[in-house]
Amino acid sequence: MIIGSSVMMSDLSKSRELNGMMTDQSSAVLEVSVEEKGITPMPQILLNDTPTVNLVSFPMNTNDFHLKLNFRHDIQVRVENPQKIVEPLETYITYRVSTKADRIDYPHKEYVIRRRYNDFIWLRQNIAAEYPDRIVPPLPAKHTILGQLDRYSKEFVTCRMLLLERFLSRLVAHPILTEDKHLRVFLTANATEFASYKKRGTGLLRRMSNSLNTISVSYNSRQIDFEFDPIRNHLQGLSEKLAMLEKVAQRIHKERKELCVESHQLGAAFIEWSSNEQSVSAALSRIGHTITANSSALRHNLISNFISDWAQPLKDYVSYIECVRETLGKRDALQIQYEQSLIDLEKKKADKDKVANNDKPIMSFWSKTETDKEEKIERMSQVIPKLVSVVEANQERLDVCSNVFRQEFGLWKYQKKSDLKNMLTALAESHIQYYQNCVTSWDLVFKRMASE
Repeated sequence: MIIGSSVMMSDLSKSRELNGMMTDQSSAVLEVSVEEKGITPMPQILLNDTPTVNLVSFPMNTNDFHLKLNFRHDIQVRVENPQKIVEPLETYITYRVSTKADRIDYPHKEYVIRRRYNDFIWLRQNIAAEYPDRIVPPLPAKHTILGQLDRYSKEFVTCRMLLLERFLSRLVAHPILTEDKHLRVFLTANATEFASYKKRGTGLLRRMSNSLNTISVSYNSRQIDFEFDPIRNHLQGLSEKLAMLEKVAQRIHKERKELCVESHQLGAAFIEWSSNEQSVSAALSRIGHTITANSSALRHNLISNFISDWAQPLKDYVSYIECVRETLGKRDALQIQYEQSLIDLEKKKADKDKVANNDKPIMSFWSKTETDKEEKIERMSQVIPKLVSVVEANQERLDVCSNVFRQEFGLWKYQKKSDLKNMLTALAESHIQYYQNCVTSWDLVFKRMASE
């Protein structure tokens, strides 16, 4: 999650220690000030129990894109301390956003503000409108009707908090999006300033963004440029594979939870049995406690963090793929505009040639005289240069957008490889840790039984 930036990436805990943003490992992320009116304390989650989210580090050099950019690494963000706000007409969660910056356009070195989920939505909409040719990272999806019933649970709030941090981390690490004025205001403005800023021009930007999205959707299914067909196929295939992987993982997760419950029951049965068999009481008791301990290890290593470490990051990447496809769709819309203007130009040229080469008079009172013919040719001659200008302008826009997309896709592809690698490595390490715990505990039981 980020899906922090395109969420699975480098270890955030190390980054936080390096940038000095983590001051108290024992502080409670969900602890709130009950002195604030309308704020309901959330269940405590200690930092060392909270799944970590990794910051994105973009490559300094890569052969995947033509234009070399100066990547920015002089700003770090952290999302934490969710608070439940209860008001007469609504209830919602706010998050503390801490920013550490070393930039000229950031007057202070550190900022601490509070934002709610709708503020993150506002930020993404405005950035997408300002940079329609860039791949803007996704936000965690809104809760479903079913999820709404439990959207204030520890699990839901923690997952959303991590994915919101991943979203901001992707933005601040992006070489272009990190300079956005809306992002700067989001990270630095206090509540009053931010509310005032949000009212300025949001409607126009949203209409522009919606218009571009409508265009991209309408042309999304057309195969208009063979150069980008492999990218479309790759995105489609990867999206399907990750969705299937997430579905299988959910089924395994369900089975593991059932196994955990049954293992606890089995361990309890052995312990109870040991009280009735004095001759093998010690062995039965050790076996029972080992089964119970391994069940706890299963819950700790593979079950408790499944949503935040695996299920949600997979969904986040599927959403990220959709963002890439949306950006490609906007490029496709420009391709359609260019091709249509080219068709109009060729048609007008053909009409002019047809009129110029038509020497046969038409036998009716509408027959065109030689003067009419020359006037019509002259009018067409005046229109054609304008159409040529339109074609050239559309081609230039298309070339620029295509180059930007190649760059964005190369950057995304590079980061995707690193993200998925780290995500799978973390998954493998959690399994290794679980099985090592099991082997160690059973090995100890066997040794004790052999020595008795």
